[in-house]
Amino acid sequence: MKLTILSVHFYKAFKNECTALLILVIGLLTTTDSLAQRVYGNTQQTAATSLGSVNNAGRVVDANYNNFSTLNVTLSLLTTGIAQQNVRFTGALKPAPTSPLIIRFGSGSLLGIGNNTTIQRTNGGINNTVGTAYTQQSLIDLINANSSSGATEVSIPIPGENIASDGLRLRISSALGVALSARFYYVFFIAPPILSTASLSVCDGSDGTLQITNFQSGYTYRLYDSLTGGNLIASGNTSTLTFSVENLSSGTYYLEAVEGGTEFLSSRTAFNITVYPKPGNPEIEINNPIN
Repeated sequence: MKLTILSVHFYKAFKNECTALLILVIGLLTTTDSLAQRVYGNTQQTAATSLGSVNNAGRVVDANYNNFSTLNVTLSLLTTGIAQQNVRFTGALKPAPTSPLIIRFGSGSLLGIGNNTTIQRTNGGINNTVGTAYTQQSLIDLINANSSSGATEVSIPIPGENIASDGLRLRISSALGVALSARFYYVFFIAPPILSTASLSVCDGSDGTLQITNFQSGYTYRLYDSLTGGNLIASGNTSTLTFSVENLSSGTYYLEAVEGGTEFLSSRTAFNITVYPKPGNPEIEINNPIN
């Protein structure tokens, strides 16, 4: 644990005026797990036809992130088989509608299984699918973007679509005469930043400062002007993010967390900025000049 004292000199908007302030910030910085913002799914459900099965189903939600459940579909020349497993987030912290859900799964041939696999968000259970179903080419595109050639397992983010969801379902189905198997490791999302304030008041041309109360080392925090997409305004990897408000207008802005070494994103946390103009230069008029 390390005691850190920061001296910050800036202009702050106070009672609609700009006032120079000197702030001493004293904080305790601790070493943290670089994956500490992950929130893993904690309950699971399975379903299968007579030719499908799910083995070791509980492993997908246990505390060992190296083991897995196994979805299987056996060979048949007469009919197709289906095996599916849904992982839900039923704890206090649930994914926001815009939060990507990251799934780790594997198979002997990821691209081969892609044509017979569907991954889709759910809300309220295994049969209540919502949003886009990633299968065939759309799933293969995600696999290619997040794995190297010949990989046998992959972690891929399933994008949020601003639709409420609390789970993710992995489903495999066989074509006639084909047996399939898939390993299902886990599902998680990145916890969004928590800010010490929901609003900032800043003088035009000065810097704004955000305090991230659930900061974790190993993450980058990025500031945008939109809930999704939008323009990147600033980024940093400490609990205090300082950014220029030059060319910014008053309005709502958004902060996201990004896991180090990946592009696994949290949903974005909204906050408001009020930008006050600095007063102009005073006009001086001399009525009685001295000769």
